[in-house]
Order: sequence, then C-alpha cells, then structure tokens
Amino acid sequence: MIVKICGLTGLDDALAAAELGADYLGFNFYPKSPRSIAELECERIVAALRKKFPHTVCAGVFVNHPPADIIRIVRRCGLDTAQLSGDEPPEALAALAQAKVTAFKAVRAPVDEDCIARMADAATAEPVLLLDANVAGRYGGTGRTADWDWARSIAARRPVFLAGGLTPENVADAIRNVRPWGVDTASGVESSAGKKDRRLMAAFLAAAMQAHQEISIRIDPAHCCDATEILTLQKLAYRSEAELNNDFSIAPLTQTLAEIESEFSSKLFLKAATDGRIIGSARGELRDGTCRIGRLIVHPDWQNRGIGSRLLRAMEVHFPEAGRFELFTSDRSERNLYLYRKTGYREFKREPLNERITLVYLEKAKQSV
Repeated sequence: MIVKICGLTGLDDALAAAELGADYLGFNFYPKSPRSIAELECERIVAALRKKFPHTVCAGVFVNHPPADIIRIVRRCGLDTAQLSGDEPPEALAALAQAKVTAFKAVRAPVDEDCIARMADAATAEPVLLLDANVAGRYGGTGRTADWDWARSIAARRPVFLAGGLTPENVADAIRNVRPWGVDTASGVESSAGKKDRRLMAAFLAAAMQAHQEISIRIDPAHCCDATEILTLQKLAYRSEAELNNDFSIAPLTQTLAEIESEFSSKLFLKAATDGRIIGSARGELRDGTCRIGRLIVHPDWQNRGIGSRLLRAMEVHFPEAGRFELFTSDRSERNLYLYRKTGYREFKREPLNERITLVYLEKAKQSV
C-alpha cells in the first residue's frame, strides 16, 4: 500500500513523514491553498530529503498551471512527478510526457467513463489517477470524503490514489472498501492547515499498513509440505490455552510432525497466509454428514483481525455436503467461545477432558452457513 502525505510546507514535517515511512510527499503550488509552498522553499526541502531519503517520491500539486510552468517547477525543485488537480485536459498530461515529466490527474465524481479512460491513458506512470471528493469551487484539501462506491469501481481496473477526507480513523475502512493502489492524506494528519502532526501521521501509516496486510491475506487449502510451519504455529498459538488451563500436556502441544503429516490423508487443512507466511490454519473432516472442525489457530500477532472467522467460513464453504458443523474448545477459553457464538455456533454439550479441563461442544446447522 502506497501512502502519500500531501500539503507539506516545512522541512521538519517532510523529514518526519519520510522517516515514518510515507512513500510519496506532496508539495502544493496552488496559490489559493492554505498549504501552498514557495518554489525556493520546496527546492530546499527536496534537496534535504534526497540526502536522507533518496527513494521517497516527491510530487508537485498543480491547479490549472500551464504545462510550461509545471515543467519548470518540477525541474527546478527536483520533483519526481506532477499531480494535476485542476480542470486540465488530457492534452496537458501529453505535453508533460513529451517533456519527460511523469504526471497523473486528480478526478472527482461524477466523471463519465470516457473522461476517466482518456485521463488514465494519458498518464505516463503509476498511479494513473487520484480520486478525490467533489466540492464545488475547491481543488482538494477539503477534508470531505470521496464517493467510495465510485472509487471502488475505478480502483478495480486501474492503479489509483484514493484521497478525500482520509484520517487515521477511516483509512483502514477506505482501503478495505475501495482497495486502491495508494492512499493520500493532507488535512487528516494536521494540527492546523499546512502543519502536520507526527502522531497522526504515524497512526495513519500504521492503520493503512494493517488494512493492507489484512486484505492481502489469502485462505487456501494447505498441503503436506506446509505441515512443519503449521505445527510450529499450532504450538505457538496453543501456549495461551495451556497457560489458561495450567496443562502443557494438551494434544496440540505434544503432537509430532509425523502425526500431523498423517492427518493430511484424511482431513482438509486450510491456511491463511500473507507474504508467503502462514499466520492461521484450521482442519476439518466429514463423518456421517457432520464436518468436524479442529485446531483453529491464528498467530498471536494477527489475532482480533477477523482471520479466525474467515477460516471458519472458508471451511464451511469447502464442505457443502455437510448437514452440520461441529467444533469444541475449553470452557475457560472465553475468546474462542465468543468467536464461535458470534459466527453462529451454539453449545450442545459439555464433557470433562480431565480433572482440570471441560470441553464445550458447539454446532451449526447447514442452513445457517
């Protein structure tokens, strides 16, 4: 997920944004903006950034500037790209491309598909568009939220920045809903117009990265070659259960690699993975019309992000022939019981496992899936 912090006016804020991990930094040359910056100051800031953060992309934001002025400012300030945020036609992007200046266009709903296509085709590098809120007479920086339904339809086909009223509180929902190439914020991380708040920038970046990780998680069938990684994760995940029940002899902690490998012949294993790393798993088997689900595990660092619910739903989908689904947990495992009940499972019996542990069995009928 690419993050752009826009409307920077001072060196300290620019350095802080780059240090926190922002990929793009935006400098606004629209004179009517409260975040407008002078060419000389931008030149000074970009030169300082290059020494410490040479890979950070510096973008100039322009509103109805003649292409010749944009080319001159980009070259003088050492900028990497131009964002055209006014009423520029596709020909303006073409003129910049001819001068070997990369650029992308900001658009605001409602915009017809032909205009979107012409603007996107005229862009010379990713992103091809920035999608912003539509406020009459304003060219960005309004703090208003863009139309996410409209943005989602475009982001599904093209690499775009999503802008418009994004804050640390709503950026994760925006990413989950729109799934853009990148997100852009200005007023959402400010203490006052043009003055960035380091705490808010850090929170925005953290929320954006977490949401990106969540949507990048895939749930697929696991194979025997995954057994070692799943077993390692299982033993890590079940330590909390062992501590809760003061029993470190429970089967998930004592299971051997050979034992888990043998299960692959009779059970379906699912894995939740991101960036090639398994962070969750579950296994199930069909017997007498019932799918018995077991060993639902999520890495401690990834808990409380909906991965357990996704694994359960995926397991249910993989067994359409099952008339019911069944699982169990310790009566002391309040977190597990909460998850299972929230996803539609209901208790139907309890059985003592030993003098310390009582197992709670829960079921879910097929029609509830």
